[in-house]
Amino acid sequence: MSEELELEMKYGEKILKEFDVESDLEVWENKQTRDYVIKITLPEFCCLCPRSGYPDFATIYLEYIPNKLVVELKAIKLYINSFMNRNISHEDSINEIYSVLEKKLEPKFMKIVGDFNPRGNVHTVIEISSDLVVKKPVEEKEFTPRSRERSFSDKPRERRSTSDRGSSRGSSRAGGSRGGRDDKFQKDDKPRRSSNKEGFRKISYADDKKPKVVKKDK
Repeated sequence: MSEELELEMKYGEKILKEFDVESDLEVWENKQTRDYVIKITLPEFCCLCPRSGYPDFATIYLEYIPNKLVVELKAIKLYINSFMNRNISHEDSINEIYSVLEKKLEPKFMKIVGDFNPRGNVHTVIEISSDLVVKKPVEEKEFTPRSRERSFSDKPRERRSTSDRGSSRGSSRAGGSRGGRDDKFQKDDKPRRSSNKEGFRKISYADDKKPKVVKKDK
């Protein structure tokens, strides 16, 4: 019985029934270097309602900017016609077409619109665009502060009293200021001597603006 059905099946029906997206959806190399837009209209889309089995008809509008690959026109026609005997909703069919073409072509931009014929006084238009698709952000790892584990070998720190802190702080300040003043005084107070041709000895200090000249004793 199955052999008789296969004999009665037309070649077009057999192609659509055996259509495989991975092997039959042919793509070509894009040899152009500039960006351009490809617009394809497919007015004979048909699928079956997943609840009632009634046919749903639509016009598919495909628009994309190719990257390295373009889809072959006969292949996209057969792929769209392969939905004819499938029970699938409006939303799922258009989303599936978008996902398959995006994976195959990896275009720079793509937009698909499915304009379904009204049925039961309802007109549905499904639109998916690269501008509308928001990629999920990378999940950030939660920051957990590292806690220093205290071992038994660690000795407790000795606490100093407030009087010891004040005395050590005061002595460091006093010693530092006194030492700085003494160093400065000794450095600035030391004269710098140099002799000139006239036999005078010139003594200058770092704080003096004008040097003092003292006559040299003979």
